[in-house]
Amino acid sequence: MDDDPVAVLRVAVDCAVQAVLRLDPRHADARQEITRVLAGYAAAVAPVREGLRELADRTPNGPVSAALGFLRDADDQAAAGDVQAARVFLLAGRTALFRLARAGPDAG
Repeated sequence: MDDDPVAVLRVAVDCAVQAVLRLDPRHADARQEITRVLAGYAAAVAPVREGLRELADRTPNGPVSAALGFLRDADDQAAAGDVQAARVFLLAGRTALFRLARAGPDAG
């Protein structure tokens, strides 16, 4: 397993985005599916969560901090039953990580 927190975050977010892009938010099981996807994301980043927090704390307005914030928002929206909003926040989290590629590996 990769121990680079940013690499783990990228893979976890990419996997979650791929899953939710296939999801029909109007389908009866959409709420359960988005919850399952976000639980998978959380499990994937759990081993590097502390490293991600350190990066986010070092640069509070940086891409990692933004991505983590959007993923928290996605989880909150999913918990509230708003599948479409959860998808939007998940995609926003992925977009925040694009900034990281331009900023360099320690930009947090």
